[in-house]
Amino acid sequence: MTQKPCLCTSLREAALALTELYDRAIEPSGLKITMFRLLRRLKNAGPSTISEFAAIVNLDRSTLGRNLKVLERDGLVTLNCGKDERSKVIHLTKKAEKAIDTATPYWEETQKQIREILDEETEKRLNQLSEFNKLSKDQSK
Repeated sequence: MTQKPCLCTSLREAALALTELYDRAIEPSGLKITMFRLLRRLKNAGPSTISEFAAIVNLDRSTLGRNLKVLERDGLVTLNCGKDERSKVIHLTKKAEKAIDTATPYWEETQKQIREILDEETEKRLNQLSEFNKLSKDQSK
């Protein structure tokens, strides 16, 4: 009897393939899609504390902290003291804004290409996957 493929494995493999596709597309900007995602969200959110931004990008603070160290090392963000010594506020640098501006047209073209492959129903279902983020967070409480 043939087993059905593991949905988790299939989704992870698809995510890896898409990540590679986006990484190649935005390569002229010097960014990876994981970096672009965070920088773009920070640009939209404005300066945010690490806790605030972790909630915005749906990452735990420690994972976000590791990502921010890379962005800070690469001169894409600065971390400044917040209202008290314990909080840090994340700011985009001019270098980040330039990288975002460079990456955006490549990202948009890749989005367009992927949307041409997907039918409307598939795209809708993919957007529904964000519900798993909520489910996962609810179960971890």
